[in-house]
Amino acid sequence: MQVADLNGAPRETGDNQSEIPEHVRERLTERIGDKEAIRVACESDLLLTGRFGSAWLVSTDSKLISYNPGADGKEWVSVDLSEVRGLQKRDMQGAAVLEARLDSRAVPLLLFTRAKNEAVTNAVHQIQKLLPNPQPLEGLRPGEGFPPEHHWERRRRENCPKCGRPIPTHIGVCPQCLEKRRLILRLLTRVKPYWHIAAGSLILMFMITAVDMVQPYLQAILVDEVIGKRALGLLKWILAGLLATNAASAVLSGLRGYLMAWFGERLIYELRVELYHHLQKLSVGFYDSKQTGWIIDRVSSDTGNLQDFLAEGLQDFLRDLLTMVVIGAIMFSMNAKLALITLLPMPLLGYLTARFMKRSRSLFHGMWRRRSRIFSLLSDVIPGVRVVKAFAQEAREEQRFQERAMDYMNASVNASRVFATFWPTTGFVMSLGGLAIWGYGGWMVATGQHGVTLGTLVAFTSYLWRFYGPVQNISRMSQRLQRAATSAQRVFEVLDTKPDVKDPENPVPMPRIKGAIEFKNVTFGYDPNIPVLHNISFYVEPGEMIGLVGPSGAGKSTTINLICRFYDVQQGSIEIDGVDIRDISLQDLHSQIGVVLQEPFLFHGSVAENIAYGRPDASLEEIIEAARAANAHDFIMRLPEGYDTMVGERGARLSGGECQRISIARAILKNPRILILDEATSSVDTETEALIREAIDRLVKNRTTIAIAHRLSTLRNADRLIVLDSGRIVEIGTHEELLAKPDGVFRRLVDMQAELSKVVAVGG
Repeated sequence: MQVADLNGAPRETGDNQSEIPEHVRERLTERIGDKEAIRVACESDLLLTGRFGSAWLVSTDSKLISYNPGADGKEWVSVDLSEVRGLQKRDMQGAAVLEARLDSRAVPLLLFTRAKNEAVTNAVHQIQKLLPNPQPLEGLRPGEGFPPEHHWERRRRENCPKCGRPIPTHIGVCPQCLEKRRLILRLLTRVKPYWHIAAGSLILMFMITAVDMVQPYLQAILVDEVIGKRALGLLKWILAGLLATNAASAVLSGLRGYLMAWFGERLIYELRVELYHHLQKLSVGFYDSKQTGWIIDRVSSDTGNLQDFLAEGLQDFLRDLLTMVVIGAIMFSMNAKLALITLLPMPLLGYLTARFMKRSRSLFHGMWRRRSRIFSLLSDVIPGVRVVKAFAQEAREEQRFQERAMDYMNASVNASRVFATFWPTTGFVMSLGGLAIWGYGGWMVATGQHGVTLGTLVAFTSYLWRFYGPVQNISRMSQRLQRAATSAQRVFEVLDTKPDVKDPENPVPMPRIKGAIEFKNVTFGYDPNIPVLHNISFYVEPGEMIGLVGPSGAGKSTTINLICRFYDVQQGSIEIDGVDIRDISLQDLHSQIGVVLQEPFLFHGSVAENIAYGRPDASLEEIIEAARAANAHDFIMRLPEGYDTMVGERGARLSGGECQRISIARAILKNPRILILDEATSSVDTETEALIREAIDRLVKNRTTIAIAHRLSTLRNADRLIVLDSGRIVEIGTHEELLAKPDGVFRRLVDMQAELSKVVAVGG
């Protein structure tokens, strides 16, 4: 999102206006005109019609404009800022609508999901500063207002002390103020363990440069002595010298090339491993806010850019710098006047390079943001290709990809246009120096003045282009430097991200827990301003089976997420065996919790590898025993390669019930003290459900079990049921006790399921 200061100077906050796709920017320009600048821009993920899609809210000095591409009848909404008294938000189920409050009515501007709440709230605070006639909004219901800006900024931890921009929620530093110099120095510290490799490569590079410097000198002798004075006896020695220098250069270059290839691959290997290790430490909340493609782009493409800079770019810069110094000294020793003419284009080249570096910085940021959008789309659509085809949305996905690819192409073309202007311009400027040397030097040779011979001029010209080559390479180095700095910023943005859920400094040792669980006045919301659970308290005995029941959105899945400590509570505490789970190491906690999800996730690998995922050292006999207990052994043995059968990506080669039984076998093999069952039998047929139920009955013995079930009848064996509604506990009791309450929530849910079953039976 781009925000302008009130004095008109643009500044960035959070997102960046340059992220507005080119086709959207063109439509906005058509609507707004060229006279008004965009002061605030914010993207949403829902159209005003309720369909998913990219919508934009922008503010100029005089208007608020909502752009919803493809929203029939609601593509454009425009309001004069002078009429707006304030902005309000109305929460709905899973989404919210932003409205402009006028004197007599409210105008819907933007529809957005919870994922965009932070960006929209930040944009609202900036827009409110632009309102000429703001007024307090009265009579708002809960969920309709925005928190005060000071509260919002405090929730976002802090503002950058340098630029004042809000620091993003999951990042400990301001990404806009990461200095390029500090980023590069931070990169260079990774070279320190391999200084001897870098030094050896540098020595080889100097040797190659020295060998190359000999060739123009031999060419001068060839012209003046062999050709000019017809000293044919020297010819074979000159040719032998040229051959030897070329051979030595080739051998040394090959050796250095191999050394630098190993060096670069090793550095990036370690960086990628560190990056992946850090990603494993980050909390679930980080992955909730980032798309898979965004993360993949940083692990793959950005680290590749850093490899080019660390392994080649930096040493190439040193080589070019040394070459310029050495050749400059040689040329001044040969003829000072010609050398001075060589330096005439340098000030202009420096000016052009400085302008290019300033322009290329924003170009690289824009290009790679658009590239990340392509990766994000691919990571969403390819795993969901069955859904795409089932709903005949191939054309829509092609259109989305085409739009993002077009944005990336336009950004790349814009960058290429700058490069295409810069490189020929610098080449032309340097050619002027070459022409001046040939003109002045040729005149000196022709007139015989200053002792300049034809051989000297040929050698000088050869040195000249060896001098200008490094000059142009150093100009190109700015491109490498910008690419590396941008990639380093994106990589370190991840490495500097701090996990929301951290290990305690002095964890309480819990190598073996009993399984008592207690919620004490727990309040939690994925957005702290919108609680999902309200003041929840209950106690679970070790070995007890508890069923969580309630309508959709009641907070059941959130409860088990908190038990697993995927998130930390905002108020209250959760204790296991009397110890706050925030005082237990994540390793101790997670190693004793087993989870069977409604949609089991299987990795691309064999059946045996998936069962043994929680215990990689398990023997085949233990794997088979767990599979038998999960009623999975028989169908596994019917597979083409038995336990060695590859299940495909996310278990694509198996049915849903087969995947579920493998996930149960995985939990049985892990032998957890606390078991989480999240709708484990909701999406299978009756026969498969019976097999899964039998397996689960074996699994829950002697374990504390928290179960969520779609079919309430499957919780008859639970010791107690906890009924949630709107994030609050409304009933606790056994299946029979709750069923005996005619006006209870649980009884109502059971009756609704019974009626639905009758309708289905009659329809069948």
